[in-house]
Amino acid sequence: MSIFLSFWILPIVFILHDFEEMIMVPAWKRRESGSMNPIKRRAFGAVTDGPALCSGVAEEMVLLVIVSIACSITGGTTVYLASCVAYTFHLVVHVLACPLSRGYVPGSVTALLEMPFMVWLIIAYWCIDRSSLLSYLFWQAAALVVFVANLKLIHTFMPKIQTVLLIYARH
Repeated sequence: MSIFLSFWILPIVFILHDFEEMIMVPAWKRRESGSMNPIKRRAFGAVTDGPALCSGVAEEMVLLVIVSIACSITGGTTVYLASCVAYTFHLVVHVLACPLSRGYVPGSVTALLEMPFMVWLIIAYWCIDRSSLLSYLFWQAAALVVFVANLKLIHTFMPKIQTVLLIYARH
């Protein structure tokens, strides 16, 4: 298997994408705080603090590392393919958020840069995966449910983590 078809590529592209978010979200949230655009007000939830955002990114990274370890051990190309497709949907959301918010949204630059590579990766894994279409659809549905539920979970906990970090900083 080539380096580009390694089960470790997904965590690498994820962290490159999330570096943009970790760097830009705090400044973007401050800049857009007075925005009347509901998309901009809701984007990235109530989190305005970089370290709180990083806690969510770290949790997502752990999830992707677990997927990579499991797929490396089992040779699970179907699960990895489904995870790549779910991640690519996440990138598409970033790109679609730009016209909806009428401007830049953190993560959109790396989303645009990574999407062609992810499409290539998905095609490559589709060609080497030997599972049935039914099996693939099952794992794709499972991956989408896990990714969406996890995003909801971290967006619930990041504001709480932000509050704890602010209290810690004051005492």
